[in-house]
Amino acid sequence: MPRKTVAIRGLDTELYTEVFTMAKKDGKNVAEVVNNALEQFLNNDETLAVSHDSAISNSAEFILAIDDDGEISLSKEDIKEIALEMGPFAIESSGHLVFEKDVDKNALAQISRIQVKSGTIKVPRSAYAQFLIKCKIQGKLDKY
Repeated sequence: MPRKTVAIRGLDTELYTEVFTMAKKDGKNVAEVVNNALEQFLNNDETLAVSHDSAISNSAEFILAIDDDGEISLSKEDIKEIALEMGPFAIESSGHLVFEKDVDKNALAQISRIQVKSGTIKVPRSAYAQFLIKCKIQGKLDKY
């Protein structure tokens, strides 16, 4: 069967980059990953998605920890780089963490959970609601 190039107008380039990265990690090409995802979507096949999620939850999770007097600032690019190296990751903070203004919903999708222990996390006002959904708060969550 001859290959035919298909262009998808309006495709989110960040989503494409994530799919490209996922395909590269799995030793596949983008077409295989997209075809598989579309097939699952069209067949409304939830069993594969469930087994994939459980496989992820059984694997070791990378945790970025900020302790006591520690202080860190994360940009959208920082989050993407960590996720590229380690996969989806968690953040636990007892220190001071600032998310830069460029951090959006797509960047947050790379973070599995955020736990604010006794520390403070400052987040952009525009993404505050997404952080509330993602965070377990025992410390302080500030918007700026």
